[in-house]
Amino acid sequence: MLLQQPEFGERLRELRLERGLSQQQLAGDGISSGYLSRLESGARPPTPKAAKYLASRLGVPLAEFRPPRADSLARTFAVACATADGERTARLLESALQAPYEPEEAVQRWQAVRLLADHYREVGERARALQALEQLLELAQECAVPELQAYSLTRIARWCRAAGQVEVAYLYATQAVALTADRDFHPADRAAALIVLVSTETAIGNLVDARVHAAELDRLAESGSPVQQATALWTTAHVHLRLGDQGGAEGRLGTALGLLRSQDDPTLWLRLRLAAASLSLQMSPRRLDRAAQCLAEASPALDLVGSVLQRQEFTLLAAQLACQQGRLSDAQALCDELTRQGDSGGSASGGGGLLLDYQEQLALKVLRSQLRVLGGDREGGIEELKKLAEEAQVNSNIDLSKEIWRTLAETVTRS
Repeated sequence: MLLQQPEFGERLRELRLERGLSQQQLAGDGISSGYLSRLESGARPPTPKAAKYLASRLGVPLAEFRPPRADSLARTFAVACATADGERTARLLESALQAPYEPEEAVQRWQAVRLLADHYREVGERARALQALEQLLELAQECAVPELQAYSLTRIARWCRAAGQVEVAYLYATQAVALTADRDFHPADRAAALIVLVSTETAIGNLVDARVHAAELDRLAESGSPVQQATALWTTAHVHLRLGDQGGAEGRLGTALGLLRSQDDPTLWLRLRLAAASLSLQMSPRRLDRAAQCLAEASPALDLVGSVLQRQEFTLLAAQLACQQGRLSDAQALCDELTRQGDSGGSASGGGGLLLDYQEQLALKVLRSQLRVLGGDREGGIEELKKLAEEAQVNSNIDLSKEIWRTLAETVTRS
């Protein structure tokens, strides 16, 4: 099967110009230059005989004038799943996804785009990750497969949440949760959507709905795997903390920490310790001993399985802990280390650039401002903290804004 017009003509002209040939030179004795001109313009459909003659004249296989093989994406997808070379995988998939596709191939393209989105997220290419996730959602809607739609909505909601776009994240997460309620979804799929929804509801200060959805998440987690239970519990722990139920928050976090051994899922085990340290630093009074213990437990795992992002999260938490403990020079040194990484830019896969999400980057700015106040620049530091609290408020991060105002009050008292 040959390419249809105008694709055939476009490819023919491209190959001719690459070789520096005029239409008359390419036509030769086999066809007229007028016929060749009409082929290139798309005015005439190609015949197999003409295509074979032109391929010979151009020194290319006849396959140059055929559509990409239907299984080319399948082969590329298989290679992508089999190799550990993320950069090579991304380039292969990007190339394969340039080809036109039939409607029945949309599901396969969805799988390939999902891999690309994962790669972009891992290496910190946020803009490209968002583009891939938007394409993922479009393909899911094209496929009309509810499971793919819910997954895509959940993923893009999670991206928006990390970028500080909590209102947009809330809208996507609400759609994902509604979709999983209307069909016979697996509880784990609904739980994944609820985790993002509960997180965004807490961020925008909608604690009434967050409490209701957190209760459902707790119920769903009971029948899930240890990994699913742990993830759900650390999400609902944050809700209970914001509701003033510190005992409930600590109980859920303690249960989550006890569900997994480090050898079961080292990456999640590490993430749980970092989450526990973060939550401990937000409690009232702040649980400095618990935060220090969690970071001490996380440190060895960080050397074994920690990503660049997790190392940066660990450094930020260690700096916050040092500030709370009064070790201001240590806190400043750790802040400077993160700042240098942010200034270095570069590829995240090579360790350059700051990969912290919006909330964490704002927390770093808050910490720098605290250190200004505690270091003697009281007026300048206080002014910065006020601006950061207002920025969070404007971006609908109500929960984060409240935490910054609390930090400001504590810092002024200490200075």
